Amino acid sequence: MLLEDLQEVTSLMPSASLTSLLGPPERLRPARSQAWRSVEEWLGRELPADYKEFVDGYGDALLYGHLFVPHPEGADPLLTFMREERDSFQEAYGGLRDIPPALTAVWEDIVPWAYHDWNGDVCLLFPDAGTKQWRVAVAFRQCPEFLLLDGGIAEFLENTLREEPPPGLAFHGAALAVHA
Repeated sequence: MLLEDLQEVTSLMPSASLTSLLGPPERLRPARSQAWRSVEEWLGRELPADYKEFVDGYGDALLYGHLFVPHPEGADPLLTFMREERDSFQEAYGGLRDIPPALTAVWEDIVPWAYHDWNGDVCLLFPDAGTKQWRVAVAFRQCPEFLLLDGGIAEFLENTLREEPPPGLAFHGAALAVHA
């Protein structure tokens, strides 16, 4: 292993906070930097570090038996997932009248990062138009409506898995099931 690879691995190891929420990471090695670069080139911007850390340690898995989180080098590669889910998301929600202004302002920059395989809800990353920081939203397919959350992936996971989750975001069952 090259020194650069070792530095990349240690810099993206899951934080103590993620480990306390989800247990030890299932992936022993994060995605190669080229895989992340391909995703970020398609997006036209860099993804948040906490998201990449989370996906590198726990991606290509089902969290709590239902929340599918793709990985750049997983069975359903992240870039393919993001492209397909963005198209489906924009088609399904584009005609709604009650889309929150925070989302309409950045409609073309919204990125699906996970989905609930039982009810079709989609977890989204979107850049806040004012701060340019990534935020998390959930698009509920059955309603349809949106839940916008302050903060990024780490705050989403903290609030959803450890504390009282926002309405509609409760997960039940085992913490993590990794795709084979």
